[in-house]
Amino acid sequence: MALQETWERWRKHWKKLHLGVDENGRILASKVTDGHEHDPSQVPNLLTQFNREIDRFVGDRIYDQEAVYEAVDHHSPRAEVVVPPKKDAVLSNNSISVPSHRDRHIAEIRSKGRSEWKRQSEYYLQSHAENAFYRYKRITGGRLGAKNDDAQKQEAAIGCAILNRMREMCRPLSYAVG
Repeated sequence: MALQETWERWRKHWKKLHLGVDENGRILASKVTDGHEHDPSQVPNLLTQFNREIDRFVGDRIYDQEAVYEAVDHHSPRAEVVVPPKKDAVLSNNSISVPSHRDRHIAEIRSKGRSEWKRQSEYYLQSHAENAFYRYKRITGGRLGAKNDDAQKQEAAIGCAILNRMREMCRPLSYAVG
Protein backbone atom coordinates (compact mmCIF):
# COMPACT_ATOMS: atom_id res chain seq x y z
CA MET A 1 0.00 0.00 0.00
CA ALA A 2 2.75 2.48 0.80
CA LEU A 3 4.38 1.91 -2.60
CA GLN A 4 1.10 2.55 -4.39
CA GLU A 5 0.54 5.81 -2.47
CA THR A 6 4.06 6.96 -3.29
CA TRP A 7 3.50 6.16 -6.96
CA GLU A 8 0.23 8.11 -7.00
CA ARG A 9 1.91 11.11 -5.40
CA TRP A 10 4.88 11.18 -7.77
CA ARG A 11 3.18 10.10 -10.94
CA LYS A 12 3.31 12.71 -13.71
CA HIS A 13 0.05 14.64 -14.07
CA TRP A 14 -0.83 15.44 -17.67
CA LYS A 15 -2.31 18.78 -18.55
CA LYS A 16 -4.53 19.77 -21.45
CA LEU A 17 -4.72 23.10 -23.20
CA HIS A 18 -8.14 24.11 -24.54
CA LEU A 19 -8.28 26.98 -27.04
CA GLY A 20 -10.91 29.22 -28.57
CA VAL A 21 -9.82 30.87 -31.81
CA ASP A 22 -11.41 33.30 -34.24
CA GLU A 23 -11.84 32.89 -38.00
CA ASN A 24 -8.26 34.14 -38.52
CA GLY A 25 -6.69 31.68 -36.09
CA ARG A 26 -6.09 34.27 -33.36
CA ILE A 27 -6.32 32.70 -29.90
CA LEU A 28 -9.04 34.51 -27.94
CA ALA A 29 -9.59 32.08 -25.08
CA SER A 30 -7.51 29.42 -23.35
CA LYS A 31 -7.77 27.10 -20.38
CA VAL A 32 -5.32 24.63 -18.87
CA THR A 33 -6.93 21.63 -17.18
CA ASP A 34 -5.93 18.25 -15.85
CA GLY A 35 -5.56 15.62 -18.55
CA HIS A 36 -8.78 13.82 -17.66
CA GLU A 37 -11.01 16.82 -18.46
CA HIS A 38 -13.03 16.36 -21.65
CA ASP A 39 -12.94 19.07 -24.30
CA PRO A 40 -16.73 19.69 -24.43
CA SER A 41 -16.86 20.33 -20.67
CA GLN A 42 -14.63 23.38 -21.16
CA VAL A 43 -16.86 25.17 -23.69
CA PRO A 44 -18.77 27.25 -21.09
CA ASN A 45 -15.51 28.44 -19.52
CA LEU A 46 -13.95 29.32 -22.87
CA LEU A 47 -17.07 31.21 -23.92
CA THR A 48 -16.96 33.37 -20.78
CA GLN A 49 -13.57 34.65 -21.95
CA PHE A 50 -15.21 36.20 -25.03
CA ASN A 51 -16.33 39.71 -24.12
CA ARG A 52 -18.83 39.78 -26.98
CA GLU A 53 -21.32 37.48 -28.62
CA ILE A 54 -19.94 35.08 -31.17
CA ASP A 55 -21.39 34.57 -34.63
CA ARG A 56 -20.43 30.93 -35.02
CA PHE A 57 -19.16 28.02 -32.94
CA VAL A 58 -17.31 25.43 -35.00
CA GLY A 59 -16.05 22.23 -33.45
CA ASP A 60 -15.32 18.65 -34.38
CA ARG A 61 -17.56 15.65 -33.74
CA ILE A 62 -16.68 15.35 -30.04
CA TYR A 63 -18.64 18.57 -29.44
CA ASP A 64 -21.88 16.97 -30.66
CA GLN A 65 -23.39 17.11 -27.17
CA GLU A 66 -26.47 18.82 -25.82
CA ALA A 67 -24.44 20.64 -23.16
CA VAL A 68 -22.32 22.32 -25.85
CA TYR A 69 -25.37 23.49 -27.80
CA GLU A 70 -26.88 24.85 -24.57
CA ALA A 71 -23.66 26.64 -23.57
CA VAL A 72 -23.37 28.34 -26.95
CA ASP A 73 -27.06 29.27 -26.93
CA HIS A 74 -26.73 30.68 -23.40
CA HIS A 75 -23.69 32.80 -24.33
CA SER A 76 -24.69 33.84 -27.85
CA PRO A 77 -28.34 33.05 -28.68
CA ARG A 78 -27.95 34.00 -32.37
CA ALA A 79 -24.74 32.03 -32.92
CA GLU A 80 -24.69 29.26 -35.48
CA VAL A 81 -23.38 25.96 -34.14
CA VAL A 82 -21.46 24.00 -36.78
CA VAL A 83 -20.62 20.59 -35.34
CA PRO A 84 -20.81 17.45 -37.46
CA PRO A 85 -23.35 15.09 -35.92
CA LYS A 86 -22.25 11.58 -35.09
CA LYS A 87 -22.71 9.02 -37.88
CA ASP A 88 -25.70 7.40 -36.11
CA ALA A 89 -27.37 10.72 -35.19
CA VAL A 90 -31.16 10.89 -35.31
CA LEU A 91 -33.49 13.86 -35.61
CA SER A 92 -35.07 15.20 -32.43
CA ASN A 93 -38.79 14.89 -31.71
CA ASN A 94 -39.22 18.59 -32.56
CA SER A 95 -37.36 18.40 -35.87
CA ILE A 96 -40.50 19.10 -37.92
CA SER A 97 -41.95 21.99 -35.92
CA VAL A 98 -38.82 23.61 -34.43
CA PRO A 99 -35.65 22.14 -35.95
CA SER A 100 -32.45 22.77 -34.02
CA HIS A 101 -29.04 23.49 -35.57
CA ARG A 102 -28.28 19.81 -35.14
CA ASP A 103 -31.53 18.70 -36.84
CA ARG A 104 -30.79 20.96 -39.82
CA HIS A 105 -27.26 19.57 -40.06
CA ILE A 106 -28.49 15.97 -39.97
CA ALA A 107 -31.05 16.69 -42.70
CA GLU A 108 -28.50 18.49 -44.89
CA ILE A 109 -25.95 15.69 -44.51
CA ARG A 110 -28.58 13.12 -45.49
CA SER A 111 -29.57 15.09 -48.58
CA LYS A 112 -26.22 16.51 -49.77
CA GLY A 113 -23.62 14.24 -48.19
CA ARG A 114 -21.10 14.96 -45.44
CA SER A 115 -18.44 16.53 -47.71
CA GLU A 116 -20.86 18.99 -49.29
CA TRP A 117 -22.29 19.85 -45.86
CA LYS A 118 -18.79 20.58 -44.56
CA ARG A 119 -18.10 22.87 -47.50
CA GLN A 120 -21.40 24.76 -47.33
CA SER A 121 -21.44 25.09 -43.54
CA GLU A 122 -17.83 26.30 -43.52
CA TYR A 123 -16.96 23.50 -41.11
CA TYR A 124 -13.41 23.70 -42.38
CA LEU A 125 -12.93 26.84 -40.27
CA GLN A 126 -12.34 24.31 -37.48
CA SER A 127 -8.91 23.79 -39.01
CA HIS A 128 -7.88 27.17 -37.56
CA ALA A 129 -8.07 25.65 -34.09
CA GLU A 130 -6.01 22.64 -35.20
CA ASN A 131 -3.44 25.00 -36.72
CA ALA A 132 -3.30 27.00 -33.47
CA PHE A 133 -2.51 23.82 -31.54
CA TYR A 134 0.13 22.88 -34.08
CA ARG A 135 1.75 26.33 -33.83
CA TYR A 136 1.63 26.22 -30.04
CA LYS A 137 3.35 22.84 -29.90
CA ARG A 138 5.97 23.78 -32.52
CA ILE A 139 6.86 27.14 -30.97
CA THR A 140 6.67 26.26 -27.26
CA GLY A 141 7.75 22.63 -27.52
CA GLY A 142 4.36 21.39 -26.36
CA ARG A 143 5.42 21.04 -22.73
CA LEU A 144 4.94 23.16 -19.66
CA GLY A 145 8.07 23.96 -17.69
CA ALA A 146 6.33 25.37 -14.62
CA LYS A 147 5.69 23.04 -11.69
CA ASN A 148 2.54 24.38 -10.02
CA ASP A 149 -0.91 24.85 -11.53
CA ASP A 150 -1.06 28.65 -11.37
CA ALA A 151 2.35 29.03 -13.00
CA GLN A 152 1.36 26.51 -15.71
CA LYS A 153 -1.77 28.51 -16.49
CA GLN A 154 0.29 31.69 -16.70
CA GLU A 155 2.88 29.97 -18.91
CA ALA A 156 0.18 28.79 -21.32
CA ALA A 157 -1.37 32.29 -21.42
CA ILE A 158 2.03 33.80 -22.23
CA GLY A 159 2.55 31.18 -24.96
CA CYS A 160 -0.82 32.08 -26.50
CA ALA A 161 -0.01 35.81 -26.36
CA ILE A 162 3.35 35.20 -28.05
CA LEU A 163 1.67 33.19 -30.83
CA ASN A 164 -0.87 35.94 -31.41
CA ARG A 165 1.87 38.57 -31.52
CA MET A 166 3.91 36.47 -33.96
CA ARG A 167 0.85 36.11 -36.18
CA GLU A 168 0.32 39.87 -36.21
CA MET A 169 3.96 40.61 -37.03
CA CYS A 170 4.35 37.99 -39.74
CA ARG A 171 1.12 38.42 -41.70
CA PRO A 172 1.70 40.01 -45.09
CA LEU A 173 -0.18 43.16 -45.93
CA SER A 174 -2.18 42.43 -49.07
CA TYR A 175 -4.09 44.84 -51.23
CA ALA A 176 -5.62 44.87 -54.69
CA VAL A 177 -3.61 46.46 -57.48
CA GLY A 178 -5.14 48.09 -60.51
